[in-house]
Amino acid sequence: MASDGSRIQPGLREGMRRFDDDEVDLVIVGCGAGGSTLLQRMARAGAKVVALDAGPFWEPETDWVSDEAGSHGLYWTEPREIGGDDPVPLGSNNSGRGVGGSMIHYAGYTPRFHPSDFSTRADDGVGADWPIEYADLKHYYEQIEGELPVSGENWPWGDPHSYPYGPHPVSGNGEVFQRGALACGITAKVGPVAITSGRFGNRPHCIYRGFCLQGCKVNAKASPLITHIPDALAHGAEVRPDSMVTRIEVDQRTGLATGVHYVRGGVARFQRAAMVAVAGYSIETPRLLLNSTSARFPNGLCNDFDQVGRYLMVQGAPQTAGRFDGEVRMWKGPPPEVSSEDFYETDPTKPYKRGFSIQTVSPLPIAWAEHVMAQGHWGADLRNYMSDYVHWACLGALCEFLPQPENRVTLAAEKDRHGTPIARFDYTQCDNDKALMGAATGVMEDILKSAGADEVITINRYAHLVGGARMALTETEGVVDADCRSFAVPNLLITDGSVLPTQGSANPALTIMAVAARAADRLTAHSHIDKDT
Repeated sequence: MASDGSRIQPGLREGMRRFDDDEVDLVIVGCGAGGSTLLQRMARAGAKVVALDAGPFWEPETDWVSDEAGSHGLYWTEPREIGGDDPVPLGSNNSGRGVGGSMIHYAGYTPRFHPSDFSTRADDGVGADWPIEYADLKHYYEQIEGELPVSGENWPWGDPHSYPYGPHPVSGNGEVFQRGALACGITAKVGPVAITSGRFGNRPHCIYRGFCLQGCKVNAKASPLITHIPDALAHGAEVRPDSMVTRIEVDQRTGLATGVHYVRGGVARFQRAAMVAVAGYSIETPRLLLNSTSARFPNGLCNDFDQVGRYLMVQGAPQTAGRFDGEVRMWKGPPPEVSSEDFYETDPTKPYKRGFSIQTVSPLPIAWAEHVMAQGHWGADLRNYMSDYVHWACLGALCEFLPQPENRVTLAAEKDRHGTPIARFDYTQCDNDKALMGAATGVMEDILKSAGADEVITINRYAHLVGGARMALTETEGVVDADCRSFAVPNLLITDGSVLPTQGSANPALTIMAVAARAADRLTAHSHIDKDT
């Protein structure tokens, strides 16, 4: 960062290396959590590496605004179809656009997965077992927590651990959660958030302005745009924004990927590469693979066993708000400030498997209006609720929905502006999913009522996509192996949230980055990077 913390160090973007479509060691599709981490690691290893992103290279100071309605440019709004019995709205809370990906507008919450998340099939009889264990990621969790960095109290759940920075001061919303949790006998802790609780190098500290989900103009909230991307540029990487990748090219003789076709400025181009990594997230990654057909892969790249696009998951994310006589001003602090993972693991006394976590959430006025309108309030009633905004506190749950093969991405008949078929995402909840939503809502209502709320209201929501190209032990069960290499194409990697076999009750950004960092280490363990890798 520049010395005043307002922008990336001057000269890094302007002076970054340009490969001009010359063959590189690695081309990465997408600059979100996984793509940016891989880019930075490979650049530090000395590889010639370029990352393409369909969106812009953001400049926080000039591109972002402190306004909900003015922040929709941060979201992926290209056309998509949705279906199934419980179709999931796509956009603001589960996909991103531009360098930094959805971490530009994520809430900054960065919990780890639990050790149990990696063996849910063996332990609980549901979900899937990962081909790696928590121990394989622990070192990378610690690395990324230090690089972002992460602030929070000592964490007692899962694998107990501490964080590099101490917790943030507790806001009114957090104090409500703590008071209600104490009355209910629930453990609540402050953090973890990738928002510095003090200065970090040239990064300024948080000023608690409440616009984390709109892009942090202050640059206190970590995202790849201000952490891993600048470091990658400093080590010789190129980031090529406004570049929509439409197809991966595979040599039909060798079976190896040779590069990617993309459109930039209305011109079709081709980036040659010895290796290709896809990091477009759980909708666009399967879509790209399915659109990359050939004589060898008539049903889509890496799709010999019909695994591409399957087992895509969302998290149930109901939000419950409570009204208090005193002013709460819930927006004055990081949205996920205080949280509890007391209900994360399978409870054998309950009729459902796995569990949920609970966090403070702090919807700004437009999101709050949607919350109120979901209760059927309109006109004078809606105005009364809106004028009462400062008296409300809000909690949110993350419920672990289970991977199911028919929850998947396929290609629709409609095509986008580049002539490429768009994605269709079908989703249907199972009984276990619905039971978790009900249980989480009941706990949040109990917490708020125990804290003194005289009215509670709930809106059902869904967040955080993972799956669609999951890692597995064999190619009949997944798309990539434990090192994120595709089974079908030896020099093709996938390093985003689509490779996660399960999603836990934790926000996925930290785990996506840890998986990508591990994949980079596994890749650079080889003596060189070439077409024989």
